[in-house]
Parts: sequence; C-alpha cells; structure tokens
Amino acid sequence: MVSKYVKIVAVSIAVLGVVIPAFYFSFYQGPQKDIEIDIWYTYEGIQVIADAIEQYELEHPDININLIEQPSSGWLDKFISVAQTGDAPDIFLGKGAWFGELVELEYIRSLTNFLSPTDEAKYLPSAINSLSYMNELWGLPLWYDSILLFYNKDVFDQNSQPYPQENWTDIELVEAAVNMTDRSVNQEYGLVWGTLSPYMWPAFQSGFGHGPLYQNNSIIVNDTASRNAMEFIYNLKYVERCVSYDDTSHSATQAFITNKGAMLIYGGWYIPSLNEIGTNYGVQILPIISSTDKRISPMVEIKGWGMSKDTLHPDICYDILLFLTSNEVQKELVSNEYKVPTLIETIYSPIVQNEPLILTQIKQIENSQYYPMDPIYNFYSDYMRAALQFILLNHENIQSSLDDAQAGIDANR
Repeated sequence: MVSKYVKIVAVSIAVLGVVIPAFYFSFYQGPQKDIEIDIWYTYEGIQVIADAIEQYELEHPDININLIEQPSSGWLDKFISVAQTGDAPDIFLGKGAWFGELVELEYIRSLTNFLSPTDEAKYLPSAINSLSYMNELWGLPLWYDSILLFYNKDVFDQNSQPYPQENWTDIELVEAAVNMTDRSVNQEYGLVWGTLSPYMWPAFQSGFGHGPLYQNNSIIVNDTASRNAMEFIYNLKYVERCVSYDDTSHSATQAFITNKGAMLIYGGWYIPSLNEIGTNYGVQILPIISSTDKRISPMVEIKGWGMSKDTLHPDICYDILLFLTSNEVQKELVSNEYKVPTLIETIYSPIVQNEPLILTQIKQIENSQYYPMDPIYNFYSDYMRAALQFILLNHENIQSSLDDAQAGIDANR
C-alpha cells in the first residue's frame, strides 16, 4: 500500500512540475501573439512608424507586427519576386507608379470595399484620387511629396542677390543663376538639379504649355512644348552655362550644401537633412515661364499604404492602415519630417498652418501635377531617361531623340 501511494505522489509531483511552470510562463509572459503581420517600409520617418506600431501592438496584444525597412531602389522588382511565391508582405508603403503595376499583375488588394464614406471624407480628395486606378482605390494616402526651389541664403547674400519670390519668372531665375556662377577654379554654379532625371523634366514640359505629363491615358514627349522645354534646359547648361553638378541628384545636393550651387531643385524630403546640418536656406515654389505665363509644375507623389492580395488578415490589415494614416501619426510626420499630410484634420491644424516650410510645399502642390498610377509611366521613365542622356550628354538632336522616346513609349502601350 505504501509503495502504491508513493507512486501516486511521485506521478502527481511530476505532473505538477510540468503544469506549474507552463502556467507560470504563460501568465507572466502574457498571451501568445497568434497573428503575424509583415510591413515593408520605405522612405523617411521610420521611427515615427515604429512608435505607432508599438502603440498599436499595446492596444492589440494578440497581434505582432514586423516592420521591415526596404530601400526604394529595386523595390518593385523585389516585391514582384516575393509576390510570385505568395510571400509578399501583408502591408507596404509605396508610391503611385508601383501601385499601378502591382494592380496590373493582380498582386495587391483593392481597398474600395473597406473604405467607408466616413473614412473617405477624412482625406483630401486629391490624395484619394492619386491612389485610385481603374475605378478602384488601392491605397490609403500618408503624405504628399513635392519638388521645391531651395536657395542658399549665404550664397545669395555674398552675391548681393535678392531671394527668389513667388512671382519670379524664368527671366529672374536665369539672371540670378548667371550672376552667381563662377566657372573659374571655384566651380560655383547658380542652379543645380538632376537634369537627367525623367521625374524632374515634366515640370519644365508643363511650364512650356504641355500641361500634365499624363493626359487622356497617354504620355506625349515629342510635341512643341516638350521640345521647347528641352531646349531651355540645354541652353541653361551650354549657352548660359549656369547649371552644373547635375548628372545625379546626389551631386546636385552636395553642391548645394557646400556652397557650390546657389539654387537647388529638389524634393521637400530634403528639409530635415538641411536642418540637421545647419544649412542657411530658404524654399520657394518654382517660377513661371514668361513666354507661356505657365508655372513650372513638377510631379507630386502620394506615398500610401497598400495591402497584399495574399494576406490572411485583410480586416486587421485595413485597421492597421487606418491607424498608420491617423491624425496622430501624420502630425508626428509633420513635426519630425516636414511631410505634407493627407488628412483634412491634420492639414488645417496649427502644426501645419503655423509652419512656413510646410505651407510653401502646399503652395507648390497646388501648382503641380500628379504622378500617374498607369504602368505606362515606367516605360516613359526608361525611354525618357535615355533621351535626356542622348541630348544633354551626347548633344544629339533634340527632336529626333524625343521622337525615338515617343516611339518606345507607344510601342509598350
């Protein structure tokens, strides 16, 4: 009998030895997170998003969100590669042209049936429209990116030049650029930007009377306005000789911060970097072309959140998208990154309305064109990049080069 009871006690102790530690660890470690969500994040402001995700996880203890930073270079090809295997991230931050191609490939999920009229009314209509394609909404907009005219106040002051004004025309722009160009050993130039970028060129094309790059489901690059815009840029480089450091955006930005470039055409995303290094600068919207009375109108990109079609948790993902575009998150992006928000509540808040650097970006956006979601833009980008190099580096005929680019674009429509 004794041995029988001893066995019972021994078994009980063994069972408790397993149960008690299991209970202890489950209790003190908290509930297991049984839902995993992967997010690909690109561009600035990752710390703001990381903090927001941490808050979301505190409010939803059963959800674990993996924030994975991705470079913008090669992003689209990488997403397509993982989507082909069914391993795409549940959520991603992207720009309009990426969305369009992913829609065509059927790798992302429409948000049309998720977005209620109440939710839609919170966003600026232009932001919603910029992530809509083929009568469907494919992303929730997070911020606007615009191109601005930066000017180095120290260089202007040293040359006794008045700062750029909103009513400037190309005449004042060129005059100031020429006056601040020193091609001697100093190699200082009045104006710098990535002249070989197909993203930058449509601003001048529009200013010379073309209107937006993307019209009537097509892209035209060889009309009279396009040729005049290209001649204007060519003359800045080789006749007025006031533009340099323009092979890449990096060389242009480096020239600007080292006082080798008096004015820089670049994106508002550069503002935090300039603030950090202490550059004495100002920003202004791009000038008007005097011969057409049209303003140089750059491309505006909407950066927004999208959802993979393969996610196992679409309702949860949409809830996360709403959270990550909320007023609280957008205000943090305004404060930390000088981003132009997409929510009506945020854009009319004091944090925006009392910040001149944001208000100038908003003014430029009002005088800009929007990035098309149509995948034809990707073909445009490839062919126009080649045309810019042929013209600005190899000095090939402008009209012939634009005609060749047009033929390549049309062949891929």
